[in-house]
Amino acid sequence: MQLYDMHSHILPGFDDGAKTVEDSLKMIECLQKQGISNICLTPHFYTNERSLEDFIAKREEAFQKFAPHIPDNVRIVLGTEVYVTDYLLNNNNLKGITYGKSKYILTEYPYNSHFREKTMHNFYSIMQNHRLIPVMPHVERYPYLIENPDLIEEFQELGVIIQTNISNYTDKAPFFRKRKLLKLISGGYIDILGSDAHSFTHNTPEVFTQAINTIKEKCGAGVIDRMMETAETIFNAALGE
Repeated sequence: MQLYDMHSHILPGFDDGAKTVEDSLKMIECLQKQGISNICLTPHFYTNERSLEDFIAKREEAFQKFAPHIPDNVRIVLGTEVYVTDYLLNNNNLKGITYGKSKYILTEYPYNSHFREKTMHNFYSIMQNHRLIPVMPHVERYPYLIENPDLIEEFQELGVIIQTNISNYTDKAPFFRKRKLLKLISGGYIDILGSDAHSFTHNTPEVFTQAINTIKEKCGAGVIDRMMETAETIFNAALGE
């Protein structure tokens, strides 16, 4: 079974993640040692701070500088963690910030959102006007969603993909939050995993195996298979396969 990291800040020198090429390569090596050779680079795009065109150009420049250093046995997809604002939706074409060539887009909202009229208007605009499929990063940061799994289910029925960070499934993770999230995983409310790795001190990639083992133990190995199959679908679409 192939393993996938669908959310990371490993692209060096671009956002608040890896600072240098050396930092990036150390994190990639760490993931590789755990059997993860399919990695998505998803730097932050704060849409109220810079234009879409400027972001895409600067991200591409950073990636081209990094690309020669990427190990041959690692597959990389370039994407974006997009903070959704009205500024974003003023753009006619958002395909440059999806996961590679796919229609999937990693979309972040205010963590205190109750997903009412304004947020849902933006949500549906991405799906209906831009014909893209939102991927909701680190769902655990949205208390309203965690307490209202019926809304998560409604999103999933629309095709939305729900992502969780591996840091929630380690020995050091808060017990009650971990238990609640594992119940959501068992219930099918969470679809894919990501490290959200920034460094070895901020969302370290070192605990990927630990997270997988915890989920296997509490939810069953079949759940990990399902999550990785969903990740594979997105990853292959991003590569145009």
